[in-house]
Amino acid sequence: MWRIIEYNDLGRVDINFEEFIKELENEIERSYFNFGGEKEREGVFLVGFSTRSRLEAEESLNELESLAISADKVVLDKTIQIRKEVDPRYLIGKGKLEEIILRAKQVGAESLIFDAELTPAQVRAISEETNLQIIDRTQLILEIFAKRATTSEGKIQVQLAQLRYMLPRLTGRGIELSQLGGGIGTRGPGEKKLEEERRRLRKQIEKLERQIEEISRRREHTRKHRKETGIPTVTLIGYTNVGKSTLFNTLTRSGVIVRDQLFSTLNPTTRKIVLPSGREILITDTVGFIRNLPKELVNAFRATLEELGESTLLVHVADSTDPLVDERIESVERILESTGYDSIPRFIVFNKSDIASEEVINRLKRAYNAPVISAFKKETLVTLLERIDREIERISQREEILRLQHHTT
Repeated sequence: MWRIIEYNDLGRVDINFEEFIKELENEIERSYFNFGGEKEREGVFLVGFSTRSRLEAEESLNELESLAISADKVVLDKTIQIRKEVDPRYLIGKGKLEEIILRAKQVGAESLIFDAELTPAQVRAISEETNLQIIDRTQLILEIFAKRATTSEGKIQVQLAQLRYMLPRLTGRGIELSQLGGGIGTRGPGEKKLEEERRRLRKQIEKLERQIEEISRRREHTRKHRKETGIPTVTLIGYTNVGKSTLFNTLTRSGVIVRDQLFSTLNPTTRKIVLPSGREILITDTVGFIRNLPKELVNAFRATLEELGESTLLVHVADSTDPLVDERIESVERILESTGYDSIPRFIVFNKSDIASEEVINRLKRAYNAPVISAFKKETLVTLLERIDREIERISQREEILRLQHHTT
């Protein structure tokens, strides 16, 4: 793809630069398609990074690839850099960055996506080395959420997360803006423009936070009404793309959107169902979790996550076919702990038994003492509903004992 043309006398350069540039662009486009690119889709190069093990980095990079595909991007190539410590300027070191930029150009990539959260200084430093777009893991997840948001509530939550992410990163453009004018000891138009932009973003954030508070109040009112009815609430939780919405649809005969992609559900949906004992419960479908969930999203989706806090029981849905199922379960447990909802009674159920091997199913049953089901096969859901029935009964009995103890004291 590359060739070097040497000239002894620059005055005799006989290149038609318009044709040369057109030829170069055509070469890059051909390279893009040769490496799996698709028309009108963004080609990306993934950069994995870890200061620990290569295996951990590979697992994380595979998830980043799934995220990129969910964002409708084409992954043209990827690489991993293992270092003892983070390069504060380039994350991966300048030498490695130069190699990656050259390779990304060769495969026709438009963007570099880093499997880490880059600091504003790192984004600026890496951007100065290339004209490729620089995206980090958090930014990619925010982009997916923005594409998935369809309700006004979902859009507000995503917009708030994006603005919170963007605000500290405005400093990344501070140098360029300050170069527009102003001498020593003065405030140039670039600096003033940056401050104006910060103020504008802070006002937007305050406005969106008020709207989120209003959503929370409405949800609180709805939850209070549910509590007064005395109907237990069961919430489906789990890693993203484990089949929660498919399970929810099968149990409730609903039409919640189901896609084989990450974060297809953003807003909680609640329906009433009847358990084998005749007991009525409310069952709720929620947004999927992911490891290293950006803190901006945890904060912005407060109204959604608050649904967990009012649950009688959490049903943790896991994917029995996922080779990293144990790690995914741990990730969900860590998120529950970080949000303070780990005290709510819960149990695990393993989904997708119709495509899992018998060996895997037996291992999971032994390790977790959990039901194994297929959301596509109603006959397998009886054990799940019976387990929910037993757990709700146990919780009700415990609450009644506590109520009586409180009454006698």
